Amino acid sequence: MELDIKLSINKRQGFMRNTFLLRWNPALSSYTMERLDEDMTDWANGEWCDDFDWSVHDWQKARKGDRFFMLRVGEGNTGVFAAGRFTSDPFLGDDWSGKGREVHYMTMEFETVFHPERAEIITTEELRAELPEIDWSGGHSGVMLDEESAERLELMWRDYVGRNKSLYLPRAVKNDYFDARSDIDKAIELASKAHAADYDLDGNPTILHPLAVGMMGRNDLERVVGFLHDVVEDTRYDFSDLEELGFSELVIDTLRLLTHDKQTPYMEYIKRICESGNEVAVNVKINDLKHNMARGRAGGHMRCVERHTIALAYIESFLAERVR
Repeated sequence: MELDIKLSINKRQGFMRNTFLLRWNPALSSYTMERLDEDMTDWANGEWCDDFDWSVHDWQKARKGDRFFMLRVGEGNTGVFAAGRFTSDPFLGDDWSGKGREVHYMTMEFETVFHPERAEIITTEELRAELPEIDWSGGHSGVMLDEESAERLELMWRDYVGRNKSLYLPRAVKNDYFDARSDIDKAIELASKAHAADYDLDGNPTILHPLAVGMMGRNDLERVVGFLHDVVEDTRYDFSDLEELGFSELVIDTLRLLTHDKQTPYMEYIKRICESGNEVAVNVKINDLKHNMARGRAGGHMRCVERHTIALAYIESFLAERVR
């Protein structure tokens, strides 16, 4: 597979999500092909497992919210067949192999799983051709990819999913409430509905602001959160509505941080976002402040500009201290 890839890695230190490759050999793993068959049947019926854990070799580098791809190795139809995010930090657990080793696990949330025996997945041959520097036949599970490899694999996955959406229902399962639309589609639709007929201080449609903040995101997660960041704070929708639409726990937790309770002093709210360790929330807040400052200057709302300038300076100072 040949891809014309333009890398767009965000270099903001300390606030990049890492990507891990989880290797699975069903002939050796305690998680067998039979268990995958059973789980996918349950998932298709909406019975999603909330405590799905996997061992992570490079656990010291991993944290909640990091990206993973699952690679089948060994015999059979091998290659990448699933992707998602970690919903916990690493934790020590019993050795799945029974050898008494020290093993660290992380809880996972799948975005999409294609059954490797029922669908044409991204094959080992395709992966080797595009990323020859990675061992696609074996090795430790939970190895962190370098930034360039992670982005190239992400592009391969998006291309694959886009070409195989017709397989979702019969041969693949998307977690929580199945919806063939992407989270970006759902986020834009909800934001447009929530902010319909609302206007800002200058008479512009309110929806223009969350659309701008979303488009400033450096990845799909930041875009989704950006599009939705004012929905609960400024409209009739609440977090239960987001849950019903199938947005992930990570998206909803991030939006909880970004939703300002007016009883909380503004700078206390900003401080809480910084100290949360939630990089998506921090990045989206930065984008929110920058866009608010730009439209505030354009409209002559200098008191708003001053407040947002102070908040942005606080965040930038916090980040500077963090990377020293």
